[in-house]
Amino acid sequence: MMKRFKNILLYAGMEQNEAAVNRAVKLAIENDARLTVMDVVKPIPRALGMLTATASSEELQRLVAQDHREKLLRAASEYVDTGLDLEVVVSTGDPATEIVRQVMADGHDLVVKAVNAEGAGKLFGSIARSLLRICPCPLLLLKPEIHGDFDKILAAVDLAASDAPHRNLNRDILELAASVAERENAELHLVSAWDVWMESALRRRAGDAEVDAAIEQKKSKIDEDLKSLIDGRESVSCHVHPHVHRGNPASIVRLVADEIEADLLVMGTVCRTGAAGFLIGNTAETVLSGVNCSILALKPEGFISPVLPADQVE
Repeated sequence: MMKRFKNILLYAGMEQNEAAVNRAVKLAIENDARLTVMDVVKPIPRALGMLTATASSEELQRLVAQDHREKLLRAASEYVDTGLDLEVVVSTGDPATEIVRQVMADGHDLVVKAVNAEGAGKLFGSIARSLLRICPCPLLLLKPEIHGDFDKILAAVDLAASDAPHRNLNRDILELAASVAERENAELHLVSAWDVWMESALRRRAGDAEVDAAIEQKKSKIDEDLKSLIDGRESVSCHVHPHVHRGNPASIVRLVADEIEADLLVMGTVCRTGAAGFLIGNTAETVLSGVNCSILALKPEGFISPVLPADQVE
């Protein structure tokens, strides 16, 4: 069972996505965790305060924040009978930045946010994309119109990674995906992509036989690492369905997610640099622009968010 989250932050906004609220509440109850429901209001331009003699822009800002807080409190009152340790927070500023500052200030270990389609096939909006880059703790992005539990969980790992931080990230991704699959009684799938960098140039330089041998050697190493990763899980109660293919990581993740009709993709969003890196920068963005499922995103050990804590902002 997924018992690792003890301090959950739900970014509710004013949309009050019922599915996201229900899932965050369910997670908090199952984990015996604290739940903070948060909204962020945009700063009111000073010029607006000059247009009215009744209130300054600062007073208008306070009134807007108070109104948002009261609405969140009314929504939260529905869960009083659950005994849930629940708090409401309203901040002012850029939503993604303020969410990260709240994470830093209060030590949250999971952020939950609903995502809404923006047209042209874009499922993840600007706040979600920013959080994927800067949020230091795991981030659960829930797609619209979630119906019931997750039935198929897909863990995206980089079996070609050779450095310890990203091998550890692979382990964390699979462990978390497995714990969700157990809790949801879901199928657990794993996807990974690998390739040979500059294969055409290598064939011209070294010849087909040498490159073919190197490819077979790399494939054998990938197979060994896959077995080691699966066998090394702390939780072995659910079977893993592997999907390991040669090719472009973003394309393969999207293809497998579509083929198995994944409900949740568990992935890393900041991995190793370089041409062979998996789910870094544009690759992660490409994956996100093509999948139509919820995302649970993790950062590797040692990730430091570029956002300054509130007490360090001048």
